[in-house]
Amino acid sequence: MQTVAFPGNGRAEIIELPRPAPRDPGDAIVLVTTAAIGPWDVDSFLGAGSTAHKTTPGGEFAGIVVETGGDVSLIELDDLVTNTIQHVAGGSRSELFGSKTLPGGHAEYVRVPDADTTLTKIAASGEERAVLAGGTAALGTGAAAMALAASPVGTYTVVGCDPIGLTALIALNNGTAGVKDRISAIEGHSARRTLAASYAEEVFASAGGAADHRSDVVIVGALRDGPGIEVAMKSVKVGGNIIFVEPYGASRFVESGTFVPEGVTITSTDWPGVDDAKRIVTNLQIRRIDLTPVVSHVMPLDEVQDAYEAAAGPGPGVQKVLLKM
Repeated sequence: MQTVAFPGNGRAEIIELPRPAPRDPGDAIVLVTTAAIGPWDVDSFLGAGSTAHKTTPGGEFAGIVVETGGDVSLIELDDLVTNTIQHVAGGSRSELFGSKTLPGGHAEYVRVPDADTTLTKIAASGEERAVLAGGTAALGTGAAAMALAASPVGTYTVVGCDPIGLTALIALNNGTAGVKDRISAIEGHSARRTLAASYAEEVFASAGGAADHRSDVVIVGALRDGPGIEVAMKSVKVGGNIIFVEPYGASRFVESGTFVPEGVTITSTDWPGVDDAKRIVTNLQIRRIDLTPVVSHVMPLDEVQDAYEAAAGPGPGVQKVLLKM
């Protein structure tokens, strides 16, 4: 089968590997039709991640179930499904698709352990949005829900309007009526600022522009290409909350040694589970949330180098990049 590999930093190519087979009775094999490039995949592409060059990338994917183990009961052959980016392997052990221990979905086929609790059925008409349900979409909506819970009538700033940050902006607007005039955003890329302006009252190019603007809650988008942790510190009120959309965001903040303003609470979202993915898929299907602006590029697998370069840029107008198999 064809699969994506990274032969060197900043290089992506297609290689041939054997098609995976079920290892355990709870496994399913999925024929991948659509996959998304996430920040975790870009880290590997650039050589910054611990999994670089060691496994098939692809944390987010959708496709058709072509084989199931004997213990799989909720997922059936020919179901169109999407995955949760994290697979909980039992006990306290978990692994991410596209990691060293679990090959991801940037391939023709992918093995999915514990298919009943890792896969979510989706409608064919929403495949290119639902592919984000178990990763980008759930992280962004999760951060928005945490923000609204922390300060139901407060002010909010999203620092970094990458796909997860933009999803958080969209979800904040969906969370309560009339909230837009209490939302601001900080984003260095002009095209992303234009998108953010539909969901925020004020959009700044830098922390300098928002020097006199502090919020009760600051949501920090993906750290790789966002404005940065220090910008978040300058944007939060004393006694406020900072929420990282990436589950490892808070630990990276601690490692940075950045000064924390008095009384500020630092938290991160959790990796989404199958219930989160099902909720997102339902909201997409009944049009409760519209993630159309999040996806900017859909590219064929044979253009994988260009696709990864676009996702890593990001160039003008680039948000989420999808691969069609």
